[in-house]
Amino acid sequence: MLAINQLIFGFSPEKQILKELSLSLEGQSIYALMGGNGAGKTTLFNLITGFIKPQSGEILFRGKNLAFQQPYTINRQGIGRTFQDLRLITKLTVKENIILAMQHNPTDNWLHALLPEQFYRNSNKLLSQKADEIVEEYFLINVKNSLAGEISYGQQKLLTLACCVANGAKMLLLDEAVAGIQPEYRIKIAKLIRALREQGKTILLIEHNTDFIADVADTIFFLHEGTLSTFETIDALREDKQVMAAYI
Repeated sequence: MLAINQLIFGFSPEKQILKELSLSLEGQSIYALMGGNGAGKTTLFNLITGFIKPQSGEILFRGKNLAFQQPYTINRQGIGRTFQDLRLITKLTVKENIILAMQHNPTDNWLHALLPEQFYRNSNKLLSQKADEIVEEYFLINVKNSLAGEISYGQQKLLTLACCVANGAKMLLLDEAVAGIQPEYRIKIAKLIRALREQGKTILLIEHNTDFIADVADTIFFLHEGTLSTFETIDALREDKQVMAAYI
């Protein structure tokens, strides 16, 4: 699904954040990306999704090199992501945020947006029905018509995941999906992420919560000083003294 080959990136020649980093992600799997603060985890997400460009290396998604493409073209090829700062439209409702995230929304085109509603009424009806399904599946039915800025932080985390799914991506990059939320929401998000894997999605998530990682991840990557180590279980990672010393 995704292959990264010899990726090099640094904000200056003296500080290389990623040093010839390589990894391979198979389809229908959940991968966790761990590492200390400043290790380059979010930088890697930004490279994959085109927000920054590598000095060298390949980022191959389903065989196509993404390394120097724009974020919107990468998204249209099937990669969606969440951000630590959530990036919801707080003055829109929960349902409206989900509809806005959907591809092939008729109002995405500025010309269509100027036309009377009857020109795309049927398309809007289908989008609304799909959004209602997602709202229910993602435990947001009770706040469907609430403004995104007025729901709880845990519900906002659910909404960012729902928007990512509504976007139709084949691969989801989730940046700290359960950070700062109550256990009830961690349980819900874990259930949803496992369901996404069963639906054929590939998921790469940045996370620090080892219990959550143990619950959902098939493979764990640990990023330290620009290079990756791979572990099959959280117990194997905990037994690696070098990794734990770097993490602590």
